[in-house]
Formats: sequence, structure tokens, C-alpha cells
Amino acid sequence: MALIDGHCHLGNLNGLMPVEPLLDEAYGRGIRLWLSSALHKSEVEWYLGHPRGDIRFSAGIHPNFEGCDLELSDIAGLCAAKRIWAVGEIGLDRNGTDLERQKKILQEQLELAAQSNLPVVLHLIGYQQQAYEILKRYPLKYLAHSYSGSYEGFELLCRLDCAFTISERILRPDKLALLKGIVNRGEFLFETDITRYYVNEPEPNPLLRLLNVFALTQEVLGIGGGALLAKQDATFAALLES
Repeated sequence: MALIDGHCHLGNLNGLMPVEPLLDEAYGRGIRLWLSSALHKSEVEWYLGHPRGDIRFSAGIHPNFEGCDLELSDIAGLCAAKRIWAVGEIGLDRNGTDLERQKKILQEQLELAAQSNLPVVLHLIGYQQQAYEILKRYPLKYLAHSYSGSYEGFELLCRLDCAFTISERILRPDKLALLKGIVNRGEFLFETDITRYYVNEPEPNPLLRLLNVFALTQEVLGIGGGALLAKQDATFAALLES
């Protein structure tokens, strides 16, 4: 088994507990790659100072996270230096303030991604129609992380070159139709979205939650792990295609 955690925050988690031994244990359990997001300058520094072949990181200005202190110049520098695999997580969030400002920051970062030919990791909470009207102007590869909104919003995103991540948020009875839609589309990864804020005490290794997400997806849908892993691998390869 070679699972990919399609969205996590290892730099953030490292502020609570040393991540290196957690990675080594998780690697031994079959988790072989982490797509991790930086939302803070100190997190970028951590990724740059801890280069590992099994971690690829993105960076972006989040629409609704007060701790995010990254600026557009930071993202532009990382793009130019080819240090990030994607721009993100970026998007729109109904819980945030000043929708027009959110739209402006989103568009500015999409421009950077387009100039650098990089994928985009999306954070979308509400505002699916407004987001789609912006995103459709940019023919980029998108990864909608932990999307758990309406099925209609999912169908809008499917008009784009968009993959999705499967998280605990949609492994619920009320989200079964969405889960089936994502899996039937066939472009997906699995994710934990783990940060220091989401660790349950006592939880010795929160990275291992990905194993539960993977197992529960098989159980809920009655699909074998081999078929799911094949789709995961194809999705990741497609995201990296230039």
C-alpha cells in the first residue's frame, strides 16, 4: 500500500509535536507521501529547512484563517524559485469577512499559479457559484480539498479540471451522494487536514488517521482498496502534469 495524504499541515503540527518520528512511523504503515500546506511564514521556513522526498508543500493566502501571515510577494517568490508544488490553499469562505477582498486575493493568486503553471489547492466553504465564476477564467488544475458543500456546487467544480480529496467530513450518511459522486468521477486523493488544532488527546500519531479514512471509504462504498489506490495514483500523476 502506498497512500498519499492529499492535504495536511505538517509545519503547523510540528509546533505541537515533533513531526519527523510521526512521518517515519506512518511511512512504515503505508503512507508514503504528504501534500502539505503552508499558511504562515514560519511554516514555509520549516518546510525549506526540512527537505524530504516524501513531503511536497504548497503555500497560499487563506480566505479565513487569522493566523495566515503570508503575503502575495511570499507566494510569488516561492513560485519563482520552484519551491512549491501548488498554490494554496486558497479560495472563498462564507465565514470570512469582506467577500470582495477574498475574491481579489483569490484572483491574484490564480494569476501567479497561471504564470508558474502550477496546480491550485482550493478551500471553498459556501460561495461555490461565485468561486466558479472566477475559477473558470483560469484553465488550471485544481484540487478541491475536503469539499463538503452542496452537490450542485460539486457539479459546478466538475466543469473545471478539478480533483477532490476525501476526508472524514464526507464519510457521513448525509454526504453519501457527494462521496459517491467524487469516487465515480475518479479523480480523488485521501486527506487528514491535520493541524496542531485538530489533534485529539491522547493521540500518539494523528498522521495515521489517513488509514481510517481509507478503510472507511472502502467500507461505506464496498470498493476494494486496490481500485481506490489506482485512482489515487492516477489523480496525483495528472495533477503534476504540466
